[in-house]
Amino acid sequence: MSTPSRRTAALAAVLMCLAAGACALFWQAARPAPAKAGLFEFTLKDERELGEKFNALVRSKLPLVDDAEIQAYVTDMVIRVAKAMPPQPFPLTVGVIQNNALNAFAAPAGYVFVFTGLILNLSHESEVAAVIAHELAHVSQRHLASRYEKMTTLTIGQLVGMAAGLALGAAAGAPEAGTALIIGSQAATLQTYLSYSREDEREADQVGMNYLVAAGYPPQGMVGSFETIRRMRWLKGQAVIPAYLSTHPDVGERLGYLKDRINQLPKNVRDRTDDDTRFKRIQTIIRSRYDDPPKAIGYYRSLGAKATCLDKLGLAMALGRTHEIEAARAAFTEAMACGGDDALWLREDGRFEAKARRFGVAEDLLGRSVEKNPNDLTALFEYAKLLAQSGNFAKALPYLNRVRMNFPDNAEIQSVYGQMLGQSGDLFHAHLHLGYAAVYQNDERQSEFQIKKAKGLARSDEQKQEVAKLEELQKKRTELLKGRL
Repeated sequence: MSTPSRRTAALAAVLMCLAAGACALFWQAARPAPAKAGLFEFTLKDERELGEKFNALVRSKLPLVDDAEIQAYVTDMVIRVAKAMPPQPFPLTVGVIQNNALNAFAAPAGYVFVFTGLILNLSHESEVAAVIAHELAHVSQRHLASRYEKMTTLTIGQLVGMAAGLALGAAAGAPEAGTALIIGSQAATLQTYLSYSREDEREADQVGMNYLVAAGYPPQGMVGSFETIRRMRWLKGQAVIPAYLSTHPDVGERLGYLKDRINQLPKNVRDRTDDDTRFKRIQTIIRSRYDDPPKAIGYYRSLGAKATCLDKLGLAMALGRTHEIEAARAAFTEAMACGGDDALWLREDGRFEAKARRFGVAEDLLGRSVEKNPNDLTALFEYAKLLAQSGNFAKALPYLNRVRMNFPDNAEIQSVYGQMLGQSGDLFHAHLHLGYAAVYQNDERQSEFQIKKAKGLARSDEQKQEVAKLEELQKKRTELLKGRL
């Protein structure tokens, strides 16, 4: 699955604000009665609808990381922290956004998003988990829900429309749409109605610490995350720190009471140590696959003799994204000699060899990777493409369908699946899935063309229902992205 193109930092800032500000308030633990906004009650059905629309908006406007190993890691971490929360009305759905901001947020109906910058810029998994715990504490404590219930002048429709208008304005490049860097919780947009108070932040720190400890992490993770925020504040300069920080407890003050809290914990909890084995692996994938290639290459080369096997793989992956084919091949040779029996090493070397057009070598490497780790859907995707290229559709199509079922709104996967179906002779489903690809690419003209083709080829009632389902999705997406919520 290819790396998605970068979007503007302003859009990221707005959507972070909207998710954690205008939306997270509805995902709450205690629901004695529906929250009210203006003339309308906000029910679980309303929340589900809003969550689905917001999820579609985020996924259509921000680049989502679709690497299966990263996705599985972040999902496992969020679920681990969320187990400490009171029961929630919706299951968790986790997405990873490719953006350098240090943030995570909970959107309506259990949608949770974590930014790659949070993983890349922190030093331990416990620090990432601490930010997630802090955000989930805002949700469980209903900080914004209580504010929302006081908004007697706004209806649900007006609030959602305002959110969509801001997001679409940011997508069009409106400079007032948001700030460039968001750290911690929320930005200032919509703060007239939705900003957190100092008391809210203190409570989220304390309750978030409870969640972090209950999840089995070292409590020092929360201190570490705040220390990184403070360090970045000086490195980046005050001008790029969002205005909401000036109304929150000072970072130094928060570090003080968090350290006092840790000192009161049992010794066995204070003495917990970080296990960052998986965290370092994911950091390597993010840095080498999604960060700027020259920056990543410079980072790994600067390690010199201190480079681990994982670092050597990271350098090879970063070089593989450039036109330095021979340098990349030499780096992969060294990395494979160090850890080449690991499924990740096999996968990445296979992806490189496919790019270098050594398809037989690539197919062998990817096949071995899939055999070692059948749950790596990224390896499965790449392997299926090579199988199809050699004409083995009987094996390739079931593999790719499994990938598609796990990433249903990924335009690239839908497109490759549609092309593969067409090459195998299944023209109806080929046009159907090319239609899905066009919908997820927000290409209205192409989606209408593919739907028309699929409709003309539909013979059974089941096929006609499949087309109707696609038409309904196209209609919803069109309405959403035009702001008619």
